[in-house]
Amino acid sequence: MSWLNYVKRDPVPWLLDPANPSARLLTLRDIFRRPETALAREYTAVLAWEPLRALIAQAHPVNFWGRADNPTFGGPAGTLGTLYALAQLGIPAFPLAQEACENLLRHGRLPDGRFSPADSPSPPWLCYTGMALQTLWRFGFGEDPRVRSAQAALVQAVLHHPRQLECPLAGGGCPWGMVKALAGLLNTPPEQQTAEGTAAIETLAGRLLAHTFDFAGRDAAWLDFYFPRYYEADLVELCHVLAQSHGRDNPRFRRLVQQMVEPQTEEGRWVQARPASRNVLPEQRNHPSRWLTFEAVHTLILTYGGNDYAP
Repeated sequence: MSWLNYVKRDPVPWLLDPANPSARLLTLRDIFRRPETALAREYTAVLAWEPLRALIAQAHPVNFWGRADNPTFGGPAGTLGTLYALAQLGIPAFPLAQEACENLLRHGRLPDGRFSPADSPSPPWLCYTGMALQTLWRFGFGEDPRVRSAQAALVQAVLHHPRQLECPLAGGGCPWGMVKALAGLLNTPPEQQTAEGTAAIETLAGRLLAHTFDFAGRDAAWLDFYFPRYYEADLVELCHVLAQSHGRDNPRFRRLVQQMVEPQTEEGRWVQARPASRNVLPEQRNHPSRWLTFEAVHTLILTYGGNDYAP
C-alpha cells in the first residue's frame, strides 16, 4: 500500500513552494532523492533566505550565539541550540557554522567524549550528545576523531552501561534523549557503521518501541508538534527517526505512525502546535508547517513506499 493512502491530499507540491527554501531543499533531497551535486541552487537560496540570514547575523564574533566557554548556555537560543536548528534546516556548511562547531568541540565535550552542559553537578548528556552528533555531521565534522569518540562513548553506554542513559532531570530513562541519540547514530553512513554501532541503533530503536506512550495523559506533549526542536521530541520526530531504522518493520511502530497520521489537516498538512525553538523563523503556531509535513511525508514514504517522485 502506497504512502498516498495515508494522506488526505498529496502535500508534496506545497512543500516545493520557494516561500520556504529550507523545506523545499529537504523535499528535493530526501523525497525526490536529488544528489548533492544537483542541489546547488537550493543551497544558495536557503543561505540567502532573510529569516536565516537574520538568525546568523545574531552571532557574536567571539561568543557566537552564547558564551565562548559554554556553547550550551542559552538553551535553544545558545550556540549548540542555534547550530542544531541550522542543521535541522538542512543547510550546507558555511564558515561561521564551522567555527562554532570547533567551539562546541572544544568547550561542550566532556573528557570521555560525551557532550553536556558544563555547569551541572549531574549533567544530562544523552540528548546533548545526540544533538551534537547530528549537528557536527551536518557541518562536515563526522570524520573528526573527537566526533568519533563521542559516537563510541554513546555506543558503549547503550550496549554495556544502560544506567548511564538515565537522565537526572527525567528521573530515569528519557525517550526524548533516546530519540536524539538514535538520530545522532543514524548520521553515520551505512558503509562506515561498525557492528557495535548497528547494534546500538537497534537497541535504542527497540527501547523506544518498548516504551509505553500515554498520549492521552502523561505523554500528551508528544502530540504538540513543532520545528525546529531542541532537546524535546514529538511524535513526528519519533516516527521520522524510527523510520530510518529497522524499527520501521515493527507492528508497534506502525501503530505510532497511525497516531502521527491522525492530526493532519484536510489538505494533508501537519500543524505547528507550539512555538519553535528559534522564533525568528517564519512558521507560526497553529498554522500548517512545511517542515513538519515534510518529515511526516518522508516517514510515510520510508514506511509504506510508493514514492513516484524519486527516480
